[in-house]
Amino acid sequence: MTSRDVVSEIIEYNQPLTDESHRVRDADGRDLTHEALLRKFDALARSPFAFFRGTFHLMSRDLLQDRVKGATAAAPEALVVGDLHLENFGVYRGASGQLCFDVNDFDDVGMGPADFDLKRLCTSAYLLPGVSHTSRAAAAKAIAKGWADALDRIGGRFPVAAYDDKAESPVKELMHEHGAHTAQQLIAKAAPESGHKKFGCDAEPRKYARATKAWEHVAEKAFAEYLESLKQLKVPLKHAWAPLDVAYRFKGTGSLGRLRFSVLCGAGDERRIVEIKEARQSALDQARGIAPSEQRARAQTAAIRRLQGSPWPLVAATHLGKVPALCREIQPEEEKIGTDRFSTGKGDADHLELVSYARQCGEVTARLLCRASAHALLDTSSFRADEAAHAAVGFAEKYAAQVEVDQKAFLHSRPAILKALRLAGT
Repeated sequence: MTSRDVVSEIIEYNQPLTDESHRVRDADGRDLTHEALLRKFDALARSPFAFFRGTFHLMSRDLLQDRVKGATAAAPEALVVGDLHLENFGVYRGASGQLCFDVNDFDDVGMGPADFDLKRLCTSAYLLPGVSHTSRAAAAKAIAKGWADALDRIGGRFPVAAYDDKAESPVKELMHEHGAHTAQQLIAKAAPESGHKKFGCDAEPRKYARATKAWEHVAEKAFAEYLESLKQLKVPLKHAWAPLDVAYRFKGTGSLGRLRFSVLCGAGDERRIVEIKEARQSALDQARGIAPSEQRARAQTAAIRRLQGSPWPLVAATHLGKVPALCREIQPEEEKIGTDRFSTGKGDADHLELVSYARQCGEVTARLLCRASAHALLDTSSFRADEAAHAAVGFAEKYAAQVEVDQKAFLHSRPAILKALRLAGT
């Protein structure tokens, strides 16, 4: 097996984000990129689950380079989400107009073994904070069963509908709660001043920050390119949107430190928010030594439209300067279920809600796989969904223990990591 050096790999993965080309400063000269990276490392220190969320590059190397026991895949190659866990699912309104529950993060989408997403999703269940080991195991098994049952039931059926009207608790409640949210509510929260022409940048901790004029111009050019990309994709726009304000955006865990901006757009009295996010090479490709592509954002866009049952309606590729970026409109209905909902004392005593949610996430993952790669699964006699599901649960329990060891190594070496990335003392 290939040796592992978790600390060196964390430094190596984040090093490019500290380059001058990625440094975004505010009007007072404060380095917003460094602030985002410090937030990221604070998050990684909170729990093994948070560490797992923010270090997908480690698992990519472990599985694709056979660095841990049980990593060897017995599944054909497929288009996979990659960085999947129980907090990467959510509600949104798709291009069809229907409210959907689906995966909502495709930063690391790429080619990998068909059971990759299942292994990662089950591992996330075994790392849930504030949940007993028994309930974690029940959630992992529910994910695997939901995945295997859906693969067998759906098979080569096409098209595979979005996951919506058959949703159960707590997904059903999430759809009900957020289905009526309006654009006015979203805008009033993000841009609270009269007229809603500027982002609110005064909250602590900051969600938005005012960047230098130079970076505002970069984001405005990216927005213009995004509108042209939507035209090429023949996506209809109701209005000729114009940018009113630009702000640097602090959001996520693993993606903190990437170039990320929000643009407040206006057409008369109407307002919308789009988010522009650096489209970095997938950690799946990095683990296999594949060279970065200049078309990464376009590949992401194509994958989203292939994998989601009812894709995000306004998503397209653009560039932040020379850096590929993905841009999409933020919707008022968007929401996800945080895993803290299932912590001891906050959910049902026996975590029936958690098991229901886990099973639905497993089915959604199978639906994505069928939409993109059913032909690959059906054209091999060596792949059985039930066997892959059983193996994924066994692997996940052992790999979760490895993640806990890795997080302890990170905590011990955190000062050295910050120093190596020139973040110490900032």
